[in-house]
This record gives sequence, structure tokens and C-alpha cells, in this order.
Amino acid sequence: MYKKIIRQKEWLILFSLLMVLMGGCTSQWLASSSGTKIAIPLFSNETFQYGLEETLTKSIREEFILDGRIEITEEEEADFVLQGNITHYFNEPLSEAAMFMEEYRVRIEISVSLISVEEGKTIWEDGLEETTSYSSTEMIQTEDEAIKKTGEKIGQKLIGLVDLIAEG
Repeated sequence: MYKKIIRQKEWLILFSLLMVLMGGCTSQWLASSSGTKIAIPLFSNETFQYGLEETLTKSIREEFILDGRIEITEEEEADFVLQGNITHYFNEPLSEAAMFMEEYRVRIEISVSLISVEEGKTIWEDGLEETTSYSSTEMIQTEDEAIKKTGEKIGQKLIGLVDLIAEG
């Protein structure tokens, strides 16, 4: 009886190890399934909001990595370069409760262009805008969290646009 339990544990450990190894291989394979590589250099910042370019660029890169359809790489290895410029940043009050502001909205506007490395020219450019509300009573409670969330939303839009352009 004791040997049977040990044998079952050995099989369970072996099976678990195999699943972990195969899971790693699968996610690696899916991450590079399209074969498209993109470089996303640090966005430029025309606003007075210090550090916004780092936070926004990082959020956008993270969305591309999480999505996995397009690989993030250095410019020398990339098929495309996504260049961005933060043109406007607003932190607007939405509601007022008693003597203090209760709810705010972060709004970020960017201009972005997609450059084909092979052709050496801009193949798409446009402006994007996204907003995120925050308050002390919501899941997003700080301006920094709202900026990050807004960057994620912009990243999701850009993934769809870049994927569409890269395919066609």
C-alpha cells in the first residue's frame, strides 16, 4: 500500500513537471507566432507632467508583451518602429463632494507613427486619445494608477492597429 502511494506521487510529480515544461514551450511558441517584430522607443513628452513618457511607454510595451502577437525588440532587429509623442495631458475633476474633489479623470492625447524599417518610411500615423477615471472609492485610486491604466488602453488600441497593418 505504501509503495503504491509513493508510486502515485512519483507519477504526479513527473506529470506536473512535464506540464510546466510544455506550458513554457507553448507560450514561447505563441509569443512569436506572427513573426512580426516591433521596436517601441521612449515616447517624447510635450507636456509638463514629469516622467509621463516613461510610464506611458512602459505601459504600452507591457501590453504588447502580454498580448504576444507582436514581439518587442531593438530597432536593429525590428520590422517596424512605433514612435510616439505625448501631446496633451489633463487631470480633470469630475465631481465634488463636500469641500474636496471626489472623482477625477486622466486624459492623455498622443500622436503616433509606424515606420517600416525595410522601406524606411512612415506607413501610418495618427492621433489617439484615451481617458481613465479615478477616485478614492474606486479600484483605481491614484493619478499614477490612472496614468498606467490609460497607457494600457492606448497600448491595446495600438496592438490592434499595428497587427492589422502588419498583416495587410
